[in-house]
Amino acid sequence: MIGGRRALAAGFLLIVTGLAALTDARGASLTGLAKEQGNGSRFTMRSQGSTFDLNVGLVKVDPAAARAVIEVYAAAQLADPLWQQFTLDVKGDRPALESGYIQVGNKAPMTLPKQYLSGVGSLDVSLFLLSESDLRTGTTRDLKNVGQETITTPAGAVKCSHYRVENAGQKLDIWVSDEARPVGLVRMQSTGKLKEENYDLELQELLSGVVPKIDPAKAGPLSEEMKRLLTKR
Repeated sequence: MIGGRRALAAGFLLIVTGLAALTDARGASLTGLAKEQGNGSRFTMRSQGSTFDLNVGLVKVDPAAARAVIEVYAAAQLADPLWQQFTLDVKGDRPALESGYIQVGNKAPMTLPKQYLSGVGSLDVSLFLLSESDLRTGTTRDLKNVGQETITTPAGAVKCSHYRVENAGQKLDIWVSDEARPVGLVRMQSTGKLKEENYDLELQELLSGVVPKIDPAKAGPLSEEMKRLLTKR
């Protein structure tokens, strides 16, 4: 079942690294970010000889409540495509995952309990919920600031900040840039001990007119099948 835990992990990382590039988007700055609602990025994900699209879009911004909603679409080799939606609270110093939902194909969406928001398998999402100061200093919680680099992608040449995070045998190299707003992510390479921890994401194009697929009001409880998928190593 390719793209299951691996696509979910990538989706989480797209969300948090994208917000890492925008963690100054609090207060008055959120009003500016609201103008980018409906924009996003299309990525190609490559892993174990397979390639598929992974899109992420900024689908809602509420400046008054200091919240942003991001939705991820994975066109993986599943029977149906997969959507994930997350609400992030950006009031404090560091963005926090407040709620999440998942939907397979045209089935009813499911609510992700809080224990599934903290990580996927061996991946600790909290490592990637970075503040602006984290990115600036590059010294917090195993985050290394590698330096400034220009990455050439199908979307063009982009000047990026390169960061590296290592945890539990998994190494992530992340390139982010304001030129790739509102998501901010340009490329991500992951290497690890487990085969599903080895993948490469690359920006293909910037998107506009992105609308949410998931309606949280219609969400039911997480199925046992999805629980097994989310906890499978």
